[in-house]
Amino acid sequence: MDKIKKMVPGIIFVLIISILSMFINDAMKNIINLEALTIGIIIGIVYNNTIRTQSVFKEGVSFSLKKLLKVGIVLLGFKLNFNSLLKLGPKVLIMVLIFVPSVLILSILLGKIFKTEGKLAPLIGVGSCICGASAVVALAPTINADDEDSVVAVSIVSFLGAIGVLIYSALAVTSNMTDLQYGVWSGISLHGVAHAIAAAFARGDVSGEIGTFVKMARVVMLVPVSIALGLAYNKDSETSKKAKFPMYVLYFIIAGAISSTGIIPDNILKVLTKLSNLFILMAMVGMGLSVDFKSIRDKGMKALLIGSIIFLITSVSTYFIVNIIV
Repeated sequence: MDKIKKMVPGIIFVLIISILSMFINDAMKNIINLEALTIGIIIGIVYNNTIRTQSVFKEGVSFSLKKLLKVGIVLLGFKLNFNSLLKLGPKVLIMVLIFVPSVLILSILLGKIFKTEGKLAPLIGVGSCICGASAVVALAPTINADDEDSVVAVSIVSFLGAIGVLIYSALAVTSNMTDLQYGVWSGISLHGVAHAIAAAFARGDVSGEIGTFVKMARVVMLVPVSIALGLAYNKDSETSKKAKFPMYVLYFIIAGAISSTGIIPDNILKVLTKLSNLFILMAMVGMGLSVDFKSIRDKGMKALLIGSIIFLITSVSTYFIVNIIV
């Protein structure tokens, strides 16, 4: 009970900043949609590097970052519908299966070229190839990434995704692509779920629904990528450390399977997905409140360069590929 009492002030503090982030995002989204996640991280970092996070808040901040994050990821599974994904057809599903590992490998190679430290490059990769900030925060524990790397990666993929929405939305009314092609292109190439859906619906309901399905196919790739990265980054010949399967990924799959049966009413699904968004946002605020800006400042420019190169290559290449095969 004493431990719970210690956590309450910090949880309330994180919740207040999260709500403030959502209000700021709503006010700014007509200009640029940075996502509440990015805004929450920025507020947290600014607070911790000016006022400093008080000790009374630290228990709750740590709980939000470590525990609420995993609960939010599990609840994210209720957004999935495996039945809808199967309707996409083999061509699009094959595109997803090729796209995700290709972008991840490209990011890791760029990380080596630019000599980035820690796990920053793979985190930018998963954020770019799966589902933006949600993928970064979901897979960071799997590869034992530092909080600083997670913050930088989340900020970069969220920022680039927001820029992508603006560019894609402009092309939605000028491009000669069909609604089907545009929907697939938005779903296959943009970073976060919100980014892909916002851009896809800029062309209309048909492209919006297609873009959503394609994006969800990429979200499902969280599972195999999590297992692969866990094996790759936890393998240590000196200590013989074995990769641990992240149980929250299993629960994520179960949530998606339950959602796919259609037994959960839509109004309950909406509540679960909103809770998922809130818990992940609170985790990001907690992350920001735990970060010393000096430790991430030097990583920012390299990360932005890597993320920008990936986005340029993926958006241009998938544009032509979709026009050819879809």
